[in-house]
Amino acid sequence: MLLDWDAEDLADKTGLNRETVFNIERGTVQARAGTIEKIVRTFRDGGIEFIPDEGVKRRSDSVTKLEGFRDFKFFMDQMYEAATEPYSYDGTKPICICNLDNSLFRKYMKDYHAVHVERLKKLEGLKIRSLAAEVDKNHVKGASYLEYRYLKELKAVIAPFYVFGDNFSIIDFDVQDPPKILMIHSPALAHSYRDQFDIMWKNASEAPPA
Repeated sequence: MLLDWDAEDLADKTGLNRETVFNIERGTVQARAGTIEKIVRTFRDGGIEFIPDEGVKRRSDSVTKLEGFRDFKFFMDQMYEAATEPYSYDGTKPICICNLDNSLFRKYMKDYHAVHVERLKKLEGLKIRSLAAEVDKNHVKGASYLEYRYLKELKAVIAPFYVFGDNFSIIDFDVQDPPKILMIHSPALAHSYRDQFDIMWKNASEAPPA
């Protein structure tokens, strides 16, 4: 009711058989744990939050302002959590990075930057797309999960941003220390910026700019 879905919509979005969904609704079958997990994940991706005492509600958009080392660590932890989710592997919600200067992240993340990189390397099959204006001399060496493409026009017109899970984040390095991150939890906004990123990605070059 909260999402205005019927059983057929849920079956389509989860990839389950329609009769399976009908039977679970009627209580005529005992669903497997993996099936329930798939249904719960689909509802969460649709914007539903599960709350105590078997309750549910629509998840509202939220804005989180981040600044300084502790907040940067929180941001990286949120990104890592998204990287462990199936949707980061199957292409449903790929992780996208645009116009980021790694040297600045290393500066403000300190030793935790290396910790973050090493744990990402251990996620077998993970792929993150990074769109850059030029070759970043401080890029993460040996990170097979990173795929780079180049678009010269980025540097002048696009502020650095991340898209992961249902989060869209703008990073402002053009301020006095420390820089700031605006993390917006919004499925609709994250979807919109992934579409924008995809357009730029298709127009970008796999070869470094001359």
